[in-house]
Amino acid sequence: MPNVKLTYFDLRARAEPCRLLLAYADTKYEDERLPAPWDNMAPWAALKPNTPWGQVPLLSWDGEVIAQSMSCARFLAREFNLAGRTSMEMAQVDEIIDVIQDLLNAWYSLYHAKDAAGQQKFMETNIPTGMEQLEKKLESRGGQFMVGNAFSWADLHLFFYVTDMQLMAKKAVDANFPKIKNLVERVSSIPNVKAWVESRPASVL
Repeated sequence: MPNVKLTYFDLRARAEPCRLLLAYADTKYEDERLPAPWDNMAPWAALKPNTPWGQVPLLSWDGEVIAQSMSCARFLAREFNLAGRTSMEMAQVDEIIDVIQDLLNAWYSLYHAKDAAGQQKFMETNIPTGMEQLEKKLESRGGQFMVGNAFSWADLHLFFYVTDMQLMAKKAVDANFPKIKNLVERVSSIPNVKAWVESRPASVL
């Protein structure tokens, strides 16, 4: 087994895709959590000069350090055979990931800016539009999985997006999208994913 450490703040956000992948694969790792910067800046200020790009998360894999959240997650997806089985499937998985990341990045910007009006508009327009597009793509591929009629990181990342947005929106964002709702429920019942979600530390983001 590799020696693995994931370093991030005590939040889900940018590191949770990696945590979900590691949980799914039942890979043991050190989950190093810094206090959120708004709670205590000192630990992050001390670590930051020693990071490759002045950012977290960082994934250490047998001594090699990878930065950038999506680079870390894509590496894990490849290691765990969840990145797609062919070059075309890999591109299709990446396409779904990038669509979801666009939505998440827009939301994180509004959240950190404390833009209440922007957040409300995002909940009312961006989320339903994005979900409708994802539902159509899922339907076009048979309705069971996002890519290749097999479980992939695209399905796990959709689960992350939907469940996190439901926590923030305080409502079921997949209520009007039956195929996504069914897929999210199936992912949530995967034993390793279920165990992680039930045991992970609570956080605001």
